[in-house]
Amino acid sequence: MEDSRSNSAVTAAIYAPIGEKALVSRIRQRLEDAIATGVLAPGDRLPGETALASRFRVSLVTVREALQHLRATNLLYTKQGRGGGSFVAVDSRHASALLEQRIAALSRAEITDLATYYRTIADGVLRTISAMGLEENLCAVRETFIRADPTDGAAARSVQGGLDLRLAGESQSVRLVHEQIRIQNDFGALLWIGLDDAELRDSIFALNRTMLDEMISGHTDAAITARGEAVTISLRWLLSRRNDAQRHERENNR
Repeated sequence: MEDSRSNSAVTAAIYAPIGEKALVSRIRQRLEDAIATGVLAPGDRLPGETALASRFRVSLVTVREALQHLRATNLLYTKQGRGGGSFVAVDSRHASALLEQRIAALSRAEITDLATYYRTIADGVLRTISAMGLEENLCAVRETFIRADPTDGAAARSVQGGLDLRLAGESQSVRLVHEQIRIQNDFGALLWIGLDDAELRDSIFALNRTMLDEMISGHTDAAITARGEAVTISLRWLLSRRNDAQRHERENNR
């Protein structure tokens, strides 16, 4: 049986349609990011190859090639027979090394640009909800968010990703939902990597609560300010982590 998180909004987004270019590499990168950041945890079972091909909207051959690469790098293993399939095999040290490589490969400009776009989509979502007078719908979103009590970074990223997707859905804009899924798959797991830090996690979740409270009260600009501060805090943490990762990479190459 698949892990219960396979039904969550953020995990479902991992398997959203992949696009039209560089299909194998994009599938591989999306799954690698999900594994490295803990959204897909050791022991989690991926959907079957046919189901993945359908969700990604690619051929079965493309899915098999991407999964083969992940097996070759020891991120997945295959189990045959009843209850078999492709399972996440990475351990914590491997995941940490994978994440360091991913972060170090991005330039400061790339990270800043992606974070700016992430915030732009979030701003558009909040303004659209306000323009359509849908603020009251966020009461249920707030209740769900408040009930969540993640105790580690991976769980917190799932909650954060789920909140972002839920907000996009509440905007009732198909285009905004599509863009939120796309930027979340391209960058969301990395942007919120700072949620591993308990103090930063508390700060960001407090800002999320403020954002929801301000939206429900009809104070859209204040909500956008709180949301923007959360992204800025995460961006600074990620850039600091990138500097550390690049320094470690230079030291290892000496």
